[in-house]
Amino acid sequence: MMYKSNPLKEIVRPKAAFAQLKEAERVKNVTIVVLILLFSSVVLSLLRAYFGIGTEELTKHLDRYTSEQFAFSQLLFALGHALGGLFVPILFLFISSVIYYLLLEIDFAKLLTIQLPALLIFLLEDIVLFPLQLFFGVKDLFSPFSLSVWGPYITKHTFIWSLLRTVSVFSIWAISLQIIALRSLTEKPVQRVAMIVITVYLFFALLITACTEFPFSGS
Repeated sequence: MMYKSNPLKEIVRPKAAFAQLKEAERVKNVTIVVLILLFSSVVLSLLRAYFGIGTEELTKHLDRYTSEQFAFSQLLFALGHALGGLFVPILFLFISSVIYYLLLEIDFAKLLTIQLPALLIFLLEDIVLFPLQLFFGVKDLFSPFSLSVWGPYITKHTFIWSLLRTVSVFSIWAISLQIIALRSLTEKPVQRVAMIVITVYLFFALLITACTEFPFSGS
């Protein structure tokens, strides 16, 4: 039996889709879906950079730069966004798949397949947030879909705000979907599967928070 990767189907009908994936001997379309999602992520990142979304740290120090230096900084910012839109999803796909492979002993191609709907969910979060940022000036750090909106009421530490940003309606959705998927592919107890998925997500949450917060900690 051959299984055709379809993140939309896996999001809408996860139990049925992953039951089919479990019985499949081969998985196809994974590479195509990965490329489509990566391309979409890069395009969205470039659009954010083009409209100046997330450039608060640059504009805060505008008086330090000449017009040429600021233009060059914007170019580097756009390049950084594009690279982030490419490599962050790649790291998520492959590192998490390797971890699950080592801990749960599931076929790697199937593990990569179940990461794709989760990646699509994170991409949907960015797509939904984009118009709010563009037209209403909502900062990425204070996404209305995440716990970061409560950050300033809890602590003054921006690192905690950034960490709370990773806990959103969409991330909970993605984590739940991954638990369903992995539970469908393994006989391991659901508690163990859930613990592994949450731990992996916390690892990425801390990594992303550190990468986005520490570069500006000395500003």
